[in-house]
Amino acid sequence: MLLDQERAGIMRTKTHPRQLGIPLSRWGRNLIACCPFHSPEETSLFFYDALGYWRYRCLQCGSEGDLIEFVMRSRFNGMEEPQARAEALEFLGALEPDTSDPLQDEHPWIKEIGGEKSKVLESFVRYCHWAACKSPSSAEYLSSRGWSIGQAQLYGLGYYSGDPEPFVSYCMLSGIERHQISFYLDNLEAYHEPRITIPARNSKGLIHSVYGRLMEDDSRSHPYVSFASGPSDIPFNIQPENDKPIIVEGFFDALTADLAGIPGVVSTMYQELTQSHLFKLKACGAESVTVILRREQNRREQEYRIQRYLKMAEELDLKFKSIVLPKDETIDLVVRKNGADQLISLIDQTEEDTVHTHRRSMLLQDIKENFDTAMGCPPDVSVGYAMNSFPKLTKEIDGIQSGCFYVSANPFGLKTTLLSSFALDLLQSNPKLKLIYLALETPRRQIFDRMVAMMIGKSVLTVRKQNESDEVNQQVLDATRELMAYVRNNRLEIWEDQPAFDNTEMLSILKEEQKEHPDLVVIIDGIDHLKISDRPDLVDIHERRSSVMLDLYKALDIPLFLGGELIDSESGLVGPRAYLRDSDAIYWLESKGGNLFLSVNSKRLGSNNLYRGTLSIDPDSNRMQEA
Repeated sequence: MLLDQERAGIMRTKTHPRQLGIPLSRWGRNLIACCPFHSPEETSLFFYDALGYWRYRCLQCGSEGDLIEFVMRSRFNGMEEPQARAEALEFLGALEPDTSDPLQDEHPWIKEIGGEKSKVLESFVRYCHWAACKSPSSAEYLSSRGWSIGQAQLYGLGYYSGDPEPFVSYCMLSGIERHQISFYLDNLEAYHEPRITIPARNSKGLIHSVYGRLMEDDSRSHPYVSFASGPSDIPFNIQPENDKPIIVEGFFDALTADLAGIPGVVSTMYQELTQSHLFKLKACGAESVTVILRREQNRREQEYRIQRYLKMAEELDLKFKSIVLPKDETIDLVVRKNGADQLISLIDQTEEDTVHTHRRSMLLQDIKENFDTAMGCPPDVSVGYAMNSFPKLTKEIDGIQSGCFYVSANPFGLKTTLLSSFALDLLQSNPKLKLIYLALETPRRQIFDRMVAMMIGKSVLTVRKQNESDEVNQQVLDATRELMAYVRNNRLEIWEDQPAFDNTEMLSILKEEQKEHPDLVVIIDGIDHLKISDRPDLVDIHERRSSVMLDLYKALDIPLFLGGELIDSESGLVGPRAYLRDSDAIYWLESKGGNLFLSVNSKRLGSNNLYRGTLSIDPDSNRMQEA
């Protein structure tokens, strides 16, 4: 019996499906055939080697097993199981053995990867594969992504609970010692969250790492980790003899496309595409590459990145295509919704990139997406962010949209009151919005007091000490908790002037913020006090600040409010020409005869006078709203 088990193990690792004498077709990285167990006409039987040896699985009837079991069922089905297994072993033993050793002349480090390390990693993959079949949470997560357990098994996807001890016990039965686990799976004990596991293989089919993906989005942990240290520049799902690889970002993108039969889809696992990635693809026969990216908020920066990819491909004499998907679309969704043929057709119809054709193709995509976005917004819905305290303003300007807006007032102090009212209204009216308030004229503590006072309709003096009324103290407490909740939920930041703070640092920080929060609004109260560290070619300080703000606005494409001083004269609003010239709109608040009048003027948006309305101001808290 032990001899038969040893023979079965040898046959399992040495036998290839092409030796079975049945018609096979390439399907992604797998092989596919008609299923002899339920329908000889239906090509639903997959042969795959996700676990280090070839297995079969029918995605329709559920038949599965290794090649020994396939021969038992297909050729010796009428016999008792022990006799059928013996006949299957005899049949496989009579096949022409593959005596060549592909690792014989390889570099020593490749031998090492294919030796002890490969044994440890493949054991981990098999263990996680088994655990996935027993775990309801992994089945639920995979189902939410549109995958069944059977489909996941084709690629060796598994489940790791975060506890290494059951796996250690499993390895002991296979003759793998604990020190070998710690050496090759050196990050196993560093991550204790349950994760879906994904084996990563090199072009020779050897596992070089096992990735783990969180099943829940958690800002405290990176969604992807590698349980085994290894090369990070090997594209996921890389395959030999692939002349036209398709490069995508997520591993589900690559696997869903592969499951649909699209050949040569690899993933960078959300890493930046490097020349080393392209070099390895070229070593596997690539003559051209197609890069498919998800639509990013910062379209300009994404375009520059694609231009870098194009230059890297040209240096390696690779033809290059780039495709940016519509907003919120992924390859995973596109293939599931529209099928493989539409994606292949899209790639075939995309023009090969050069420096000139790239700019043209990006422009065409932008024009189409701009139209689709506009037509996707119903007439009764605001394009920008609503403000419930300023309903008429919201309607007239179609919400607070991306733009550079200059805000001033007469008397000048009302400018800060208006900006604070805007800030609080935007936060309360838009649950997904994040607001950064840069206070260059006021200590941050006063902004806290002003916002709390506006929330409860009391004066700033009331919130600065305990009151005789317990009711008022409770209101102050509740408003303070609400303000803290905005900060705790990363929806509000209040910055104040610092000696080392300048526009260059601000742009760098805001770019990172926008990656996490596409719905970002920035208010700079006191633009005249912003330190400028670049553009020394411009002598006038207002020109320099205005130029910097334009660069900031163009890089981020968000609503940007700038509070500064203007003067109302007989000829109209007078101030630094740069701000008046470069602003998308000017918000002018004026006090006349005891009334407040707000006007929004713009020469860029088709009408000089966009809005004129009367505002009321709370006599205690100074919070403003439309009268």
